[in-house]
Amino acid sequence: MDELDELDEEFRDDPDYQRLSREEKLRILRVMERMMELGMAAVYGDEPEGVPDSDWPCERYLDRCKAKCCTFIFALTKEEVAEGRIAWNRERPYFIARDADGYCPHLDRETFRCTVYEHRPLRCRRYDCREDEALAFLYENG
Repeated sequence: MDELDELDEEFRDDPDYQRLSREEKLRILRVMERMMELGMAAVYGDEPEGVPDSDWPCERYLDRCKAKCCTFIFALTKEEVAEGRIAWNRERPYFIARDADGYCPHLDRETFRCTVYEHRPLRCRRYDCREDEALAFLYENG
């Protein structure tokens, strides 16, 4: 699902949005991205309450996946930003930061373990790679 598909889903019940052409919707996306780059807008992650952390034993599979999930880009919650423990992207407030290699700055590159594990973002806590079709091949043989 791309950004436009997500936007269409989010505003499926909004008749004003539904009247927009594809080009107008894409322009809105470009304007919002530029506003975030300029620091004129921020996006926060919206995480539902009551969802448990994943119980997947990541450490058993790090040799296979090389912490692929630590390359994902997502918005932090307002609470995570306010806490100030998690590095966020200054060009795209308040998305999680990424280093030049594409990985989260909180990842230890030698062990592939999170250096802020006890304080990691809610999105990281809840992520379960078994539900990610792009990574399913990693777990086919146990």
